[in-house]
This record gives sequence, C-alpha cells and structure tokens, in this order.
Amino acid sequence: MPKKERIQPLQAYQLLPGTNCKACGCTTCMAFVFDLIGREKTLADCPDLQKEEFRESLDLLGEYFGEPAIVTEIGLAIQSEKCNGCGDCVVVCNRAITTLVLPGGIVAHRSETSPVLQIIDGVVQVIDSTNCKRKLDPPEFCRICEEKCPFGALEMVR
Repeated sequence: MPKKERIQPLQAYQLLPGTNCKACGCTTCMAFVFDLIGREKTLADCPDLQKEEFRESLDLLGEYFGEPAIVTEIGLAIQSEKCNGCGDCVVVCNRAITTLVLPGGIVAHRSETSPVLQIIDGVVQVIDSTNCKRKLDPPEFCRICEEKCPFGALEMVR
C-alpha cells in the first residue's frame, strides 16, 4: 500500500457537516479538524458525521483517520495495521540520533545511544523514547521516521 498524502485542514473541514454543534466537545468544526489531525478526537466524536447523508464524507475521512492510532509519549502515532515491519524507520531514526551537527557545521557521531524504535512481532514500537530528538532539551523538530515510512504507518502528532 503506497503512502497517502496528508490531508490538509481545509480539505477535512470541507468534508464535515459544518454545523458547529459543539456535540464533539469542540467550539467549531474547524477546531474539531485540528483535534482530529492531532489524534485527540476520532471520527466517531462527530455525531452529525455519522448520519447517512454524510456517509461519503465519513468514508473519505476514514481513509485518513479511520483506525485509531496508538500515540506514544513522543507524539508518534503508530497505525499497526499499516506497518509491515520493513524497518526503514528504525534505520533512519538510529542514524538521526547518532549524528550530531555541532555549531560551525561540524558533524559528530555518538555510538552509545540506544535505539528509539524497534520492530517487534512485525510492527514498529517505541522502545526507548528518552533518546528521541523530540525529547531533547530543547526539543528538535524531527520527523525522519514518519517521512521514511513507505506505508504511512507513522505520523508525528502533538
């Protein structure tokens, strides 16, 4: 299965009923979209979207947000049904956490770092989040595992 393009907030908003009913717990449908993208809400949280008249929209949104993902402590959403255990994310993450770019453009390597990701039972899992660049102080904006996943099984969220 090829990696899907990310849906943009306005695209998702246009597929919603647009009633701003607040039944989902958000003040507007646009706020719901951002919570949906951040994996804080699911499609089931919008009662109007469950109506038959919005079935087509629900199906389209389901392609992007269908199965609830497991969100780890580093903000990595893992959709295990999409992961085939190829390990591409593990390889690039290990390379990213062991390569440091110091001031002046100097590249240094460290080897004592334990990996963040590992393939267990055919699915990627976080085994040591403390080494993730997103957990540094200050945190680094790193999405390399997400970008290199050929199946769209990984997504960085809030």
